[in-house]
Amino acid sequence: MKVVPVRFFWRSLKKELPLEDIVDEVRDFDERFSLILNKHLAILAWWCFFHLVIGVPLLIWCTEWIWYFALMNISWALINLWIVFKLYDHIYHRRFRNGNVYRRFQIQQHVEKMLFLNVGLDLSYILAGFYMTTWANAAPGGLWLGFGYAVVLQGAYLLIHDTSFLVLHHLNYRKCKPFLEDVIETQIALRKKGVEVVNESE
Repeated sequence: MKVVPVRFFWRSLKKELPLEDIVDEVRDFDERFSLILNKHLAILAWWCFFHLVIGVPLLIWCTEWIWYFALMNISWALINLWIVFKLYDHIYHRRFRNGNVYRRFQIQQHVEKMLFLNVGLDLSYILAGFYMTTWANAAPGGLWLGFGYAVVLQGAYLLIHDTSFLVLHHLNYRKCKPFLEDVIETQIALRKKGVEVVNESE
């Protein structure tokens, strides 16, 4: 697995997204796509760091439902950090960055579909969390109450997070969509004329 440099979490947070600037459709699309992915990972990682910094003291000093609330949030933070590291490794894997224009657009569409699926999962987390709070009397010490509130919090944050980046990816795709349609029409026309089309890597 590729090691994530510490500076990645800070630099990715500070970089601006030039969604309005268009110089070269494919190059700009690729650059913005990478920037959006980096920000996605960086912001999610900072959210995890926040829960680890706050959650550990809560585990030491608090009791009752707050202790379970902190425990569940720390668990989510560790899982999400693992996801961040895995995605970072995947994004910067050689095969992810190579390929022709069609491959890059396919990857972008795949990311949009995954985020759309995540939005549905986030809504289910919120509903599941509220349902867990109804079991408050089923276990002593506020176990289900703490777990339920933690799941609601994580689901609500992830819903905002995933929806925001889904919109950004869609806006980036729309900027390059006319170019993609022109390329597809050109290749279809060439195929009708019997010309063999070779997809070259950008």
